[in-house]
Amino acid sequence: MPRVAINKKKYLKKDLYIWMSGKMKVLGKNQEHMGEALEISQQAFGTRLREANFTNDQLYVIFKELEATNDDIIRLMRL
Repeated sequence: MPRVAINKKKYLKKDLYIWMSGKMKVLGKNQEHMGEALEISQQAFGTRLREANFTNDQLYVIFKELEATNDDIIRLMRL
């Protein structure tokens, strides 16, 4: 099914979830490690990851921990 503009935010959240999950697996980082980096519990990180619900400050840490390139950041955050 093609992506339509009306669902853009939903697609961005799903893309962020997929990218983060994949990078965590590749880099060998688990939810506990990411939770510690964000100073939240593993459970809170898991919930936020499923909902792709992070603050700007948390996204700075996440992108650094997961070694995001400028291209990755632009692709994931651009509306």
